[in-house]
Amino acid sequence: MKITLPRLVYASNSRQGLGGPSHLLSCQPFAWLMVICFLGAFPAAGSELQVLVKDQSGRPVESAIVWAQTGGKTSLPPLQTQIIQKNRQFLPAVTVVPVGSAVRFPNQDNVQHHVYSFSFAKTFDIPLYIGESPQTIQFDRPGIVTLGCNIHDWMAAYVVVLDTGVFAQTDAKGIASLRNLPGGPVIVCAWYPRLRGEPVKSQIEPGQSFAELTLTLRPAFRRTPPDDRGGYR
Repeated sequence: MKITLPRLVYASNSRQGLGGPSHLLSCQPFAWLMVICFLGAFPAAGSELQVLVKDQSGRPVESAIVWAQTGGKTSLPPLQTQIIQKNRQFLPAVTVVPVGSAVRFPNQDNVQHHVYSFSFAKTFDIPLYIGESPQTIQFDRPGIVTLGCNIHDWMAAYVVVLDTGVFAQTDAKGIASLRNLPGGPVIVCAWYPRLRGEPVKSQIEPGQSFAELTLTLRPAFRRTPPDDRGGYR
């Protein structure tokens, strides 16, 4: 799925969302993960941490989001971006943005959508519409925001709002590399759409180069738009 990014960013096949400009991360099974950064947002040097993310059965979790809480020392400037509604789905399914970012929700379908969130990090409601988003939503608090549509209950997406620029996505082996960590202890967090509860956290000591986080995941279940006969694919 090709996604058009804002002019100030570019797409890359890299899975390292750190230390440079924007990356469109190839993500399976979440094929539309967008992580957006800016040039010059990170220190020139710093330590690197390899993080292994596993599920409760010990299997690696691919495409988990991992970040370091750094007390705002490596925060990114807010940005403006969009999550589109097309083919009765949200695209991308997971979007990572810095705190303060503004997001539009254009509806490219020929049916109305009603976008909402009851999440603690952001509660909002955009009534039924087609075409351009009647509201731009500012995500001013860090956290995981779950999106839904009141009309089409299979539609779901997530906005991961971070107050840090140190983050990455795990590869097929469940490994993410966090680069340019500031000095001193930091808290490393991991999240995945099927995670039960809040992001998993672990304190990392100075000089530590490897960490392992275990996520308790719900069973895999992907609900897609109804087919022409009213069933689900």
